[in-house]
Amino acid sequence: MVAQKGTAQIPANQTDREILGYSRYVVLVAAFFAMFIISPFEYAWSSMSGHIGTVYGWPHKEVALLFTFFIIFQSVGTLPGGLLRDRFGPRWTTALSGLLSGLAIFALALGPSYPLVLTLWCIGSFFTGFIYNNAVSTGNKWFPDRRGVMTGIIAGAFSWGSLPFIFPIRRIPHNAPPAVFFHVIYIMAAVIGGVSILASLFMKDPPPGWKPAGWVPQSKATKRPSDHHYTVGEALATWQMWVLILSFILISSAGLAGISKMVAYSNSFKFTATAATAAAGGIAIANGFGKLSLGALSERLGRENMMIASYILCGAFLFVTIYAGAAHLELLFVCAAILGIFFWASLFSLFPITIGHYFGEKAAGGNYGVLYAIAKGSGGLYGGILSTILVIEHGFSFAIGIAGLMAILAGLIIIPLKLRPPIWEKRPKAPRAAIGQRLI
Repeated sequence: MVAQKGTAQIPANQTDREILGYSRYVVLVAAFFAMFIISPFEYAWSSMSGHIGTVYGWPHKEVALLFTFFIIFQSVGTLPGGLLRDRFGPRWTTALSGLLSGLAIFALALGPSYPLVLTLWCIGSFFTGFIYNNAVSTGNKWFPDRRGVMTGIIAGAFSWGSLPFIFPIRRIPHNAPPAVFFHVIYIMAAVIGGVSILASLFMKDPPPGWKPAGWVPQSKATKRPSDHHYTVGEALATWQMWVLILSFILISSAGLAGISKMVAYSNSFKFTATAATAAAGGIAIANGFGKLSLGALSERLGRENMMIASYILCGAFLFVTIYAGAAHLELLFVCAAILGIFFWASLFSLFPITIGHYFGEKAAGGNYGVLYAIAKGSGGLYGGILSTILVIEHGFSFAIGIAGLMAILAGLIIIPLKLRPPIWEKRPKAPRAAIGQRLI
């Protein structure tokens, strides 16, 4: 077997060093940092959003709409990003997308024209989806032998990359001039563009069907249900893919509602600023380790088992935050928020791992792209604007309670997949009628 476009007709039986000229772990590091630098869009948002509203005087709904549009456009971008990656490789799309993603962050300093900021924000958000898919699919492409651990490491970078910016932003006084906030924005935009170009130089895909020399899957958790590599159309023709999509919609809605509003949620209970900062920072750290540790555990305990347990526990801890807030238990609130997001975060490693496990590596970018585009984009509607409306109309406890129910349901509907994973059955082609034969 030889590679297709973007892999230079390389035989599939070569080692990673023969294909790349360096170890596949260099690609892992490049993918990690490509993912790392787009993290602030989502995981620093609860810290940035208050400053954006204060600087420009925009109402809460307009600021929340920026987050909603990021989720939607980033999610949609993963689909063309994945399809292009499967066909041409990840290099040039990562470099170009990084520049446009940096433009989106830079746009936050170009107000007070809301339409201008929103337009540039949406363009850049769309291309962060390219980077996201290029990075996270690396675990499926290069590491079928360590799919859970490596995908978890890359997915974790999407959380950890916000940390260098959360704490400087949180330290900005509310009465500071806008230039102080904009200075952080300029640095963030430059880092996104520069790091993405550098990372792209080391990102390349193996030929279709490539496996590490001598590797044979042994455990039931890592052995695929079938050896067939599904196309996007074939994957979408299975009922299992649509169960995954529905579960992703529910669990992403639940967590995004908490992440985007964690600082305001904490403030609503009149907790101290320290508690809000601890929750925001702790979520970013726990989020990344949730992706890594739970993704790695799925290698031993099974993909479906980890999804079921993680999402139900996420919902349970979201309900604990409601209780802690009502009882004014600050420490319990912070711990429950961090643990809730720890278990929620596993979705961003467990879903791409499961996509590769069920449907194979050849079209892993496209298959995960279509799942992510449909599901996370839909989840962003509740996580952003719809939950904001519920907060305004009914309060935080009501909106977070709905999120908790969604998370628990997301885990329960995975149970049928544990019992019946997709198994490829080739359908025989119908024989063509002989020329001149009548169809009766």
